[in-house]
Amino acid sequence: MVKKFIKSLFVLLLIKLSLYAGLVDGVSVVVNNTPITLYEIKKFSIEHKLPIKKAVEVLIRKKLENNLIKKYDLQATDIEINDEIEKISSNANMSILDFENYLMDKGIDFDVYKRDLAKKIVKEKLYKKIISGKIKRATPKELKEYYDKNIELYSIPQMVEVTQYNAKDKGALEDLTKNPMLNSSNITKKDIVFKADKINPKLLYILQQAKEGSFTPILTLKDGFTTFYIKRKINVKPIPFEKVKNAIFADIMNKREKDIIKSYFDKLISEANIKILREAR
Repeated sequence: MVKKFIKSLFVLLLIKLSLYAGLVDGVSVVVNNTPITLYEIKKFSIEHKLPIKKAVEVLIRKKLENNLIKKYDLQATDIEINDEIEKISSNANMSILDFENYLMDKGIDFDVYKRDLAKKIVKEKLYKKIISGKIKRATPKELKEYYDKNIELYSIPQMVEVTQYNAKDKGALEDLTKNPMLNSSNITKKDIVFKADKINPKLLYILQQAKEGSFTPILTLKDGFTTFYIKRKINVKPIPFEKVKNAIFADIMNKREKDIIKSYFDKLISEANIKILREAR
């Protein structure tokens, strides 16, 4: 009986050592004692359609972000998560129940969605902490200078000729935006001429922001996804400065926030203890 027990214990120990060896063998990068495995890198690269090198860079930053989140003990409350869901569903003109059913139809588990949303809220809290006390408010003079320099961003066409592409799968539209000559049976298209005074202001803003000869960001519909290819903007007229100065302020401040966050993490990465144990391929 004792021999059998010792034998079982020995087998269990071998299994544990084997699993540990597999884990060590699979580590590609160590960031401040936090490992990034080959599996993580390959999985992230495939899911986000990124080259391996870029996937490694993004994962290094994510590890540093997570370390800071733990350091500052940042969390998302149930109230914050529910408020964000209410805001998202309201912007999509849905009730919370309709939004939950919509996610279910897309094969997205609502609890998983809430966990991802919690991560997003926590990351925003971290970014606010990083930005706090470092950002300078844009002055009226800076707003006017930015308006004059980027007048095309604050000009509205009276009509916009587009080709609208719809698909059930977002990936199909992502492939299309990279290769406009792509023909796919999974994508439907139609030519449309929008009149500025007849369409939703949010859609007009999206069309106005995109340049001729380019695609808009991919938008989510109730039954799939859509993107617009801008063929031509007709009779483009600048919006008076006074009507867009709040939008200009938001644009400038948003850019400054991104610049501060990027500089912060560039410095953090340069000072971090990063060891490359095995290159991912």
